Amino acid sequence: MAIIGRGEFLDTVLVAGLGVSGLAVKDLLEKEGVKCETFDEKGKGDFSNPSQVDWENITTVVTSPGFAPTSKLMKAIEENHVPLMSEVEFAWKTRPRDKEGRSIPWIGVTGTNGKTTTVKMITKIFEECGICVAEGGNTGYPLTLACRKPGAQVVVVELSSSQLHFTHSLALEVAVWTNFAQDHLDWHRSMEEYRRDKAKVFENAKRAVIYNASDPVTAAAAKSANVNMGCIEVGFSLKKPAPAQVGIEDGWIFDNAFAYGRVCKEDALSGLKLAGSVPPHRLENALAACAATLAMGVKPEDVAMGLFKFRPEAHRLEDGPRVRKEGGEVEFIDDSKATNPASALAALKAFDGKGIIWIVGGEAKNCDMRPLLEKAYGKVKEAILIGKDREGFAKALLEAQIPFTEIKEEDGSSAMKKAVDEAYSAAEPGDIVLLAPACASRDQFSDMGERGDKFREFAKALKGELRA
Repeated sequence: MAIIGRGEFLDTVLVAGLGVSGLAVKDLLEKEGVKCETFDEKGKGDFSNPSQVDWENITTVVTSPGFAPTSKLMKAIEENHVPLMSEVEFAWKTRPRDKEGRSIPWIGVTGTNGKTTTVKMITKIFEECGICVAEGGNTGYPLTLACRKPGAQVVVVELSSSQLHFTHSLALEVAVWTNFAQDHLDWHRSMEEYRRDKAKVFENAKRAVIYNASDPVTAAAAKSANVNMGCIEVGFSLKKPAPAQVGIEDGWIFDNAFAYGRVCKEDALSGLKLAGSVPPHRLENALAACAATLAMGVKPEDVAMGLFKFRPEAHRLEDGPRVRKEGGEVEFIDDSKATNPASALAALKAFDGKGIIWIVGGEAKNCDMRPLLEKAYGKVKEAILIGKDREGFAKALLEAQIPFTEIKEEDGSSAMKKAVDEAYSAAEPGDIVLLAPACASRDQFSDMGERGDKFREFAKALKGELRA
């Protein structure tokens, strides 16, 4: 009875949210003989309304990120003074340990953008040197299961701010914070709360905290974090690295933190290239992964091989169809993963010098789009606007003097087909049609993957059409 034996869970645990993480928690608790009740607003659990719960019998709540601090459930938990934790905290508290109480190391990555790519890069580097990796968290696989992977030697964790909000005792071996920008203000009550939750990734770190040297928020958090004795701060930068940094020098990824010097040529990162070069934000992800794995003792040659073999996942600045148009071609690029203003701006910057027809819009998450659109001016020939938050977006586009076409169809598939058709019509040979919505997708699609898939589907259909 490993869970009960550590005194973490007594009596009845309420599992809030029955997605994959919640089900993993429930299954483990029941396997260990802990009484478990479930809460799910969609009616999948024992309760769907906080008023139905007998709070006097609940000793702990394990919650999914779907419940914001302002939700009725969270308010009921607070009013009844019930201890609360995330699935990340649950996985950390119940992780397997040996007789001496030791567990395998965890590496955690957070950031407004680049979390998943950095996690996947770290995983690939470890795999190249024969290390068995367990990967989970915000990537979609429950940490409760990931940390129990047979034979695993290291756990690599993607951590969202909403997961970190209800996480209290996590102590990562290496903690990475890629960047910080406006996002998720529909969940967090302020930018300051969002920042504080992100900063939790550095707390109690054991070996190294990896921060973005060009981002003052992550740099300040690294310096002020309450870490274990001996934990070092390592910055990553697109510039020549200062001491205790990893950066770019003479076309090489260069380590100036662990005394390895040259790690690999920037040109060798062939899988990260787009339009002939590596976009800056992808290069930053590679530098963060490099720093994290070097901190874990991986040899530079293994880091180089892992980065060389890495390929981004779908919907992350993914090359799409090239569609004929009289005098040349129009290229379609799928960056449906760009779900906030900062990631959309990074996508636009990746095509500086190209004519861009920009498909944008969706759920804005209370983010202010005006700074993005001010920077987009001059980069975008025309915006094609979709999604439920069109009214505010349209006003901001007008203020930024960016021409746009509004797609009023509410059905996601219909809206995307019309958006692709309008974008193709507006494009000239040599232009890029870029899906980088700067918004979440669930207003019209099941997720950002479906949004990207529809974009590519309708772009491919254009290939059979001869248009002037």
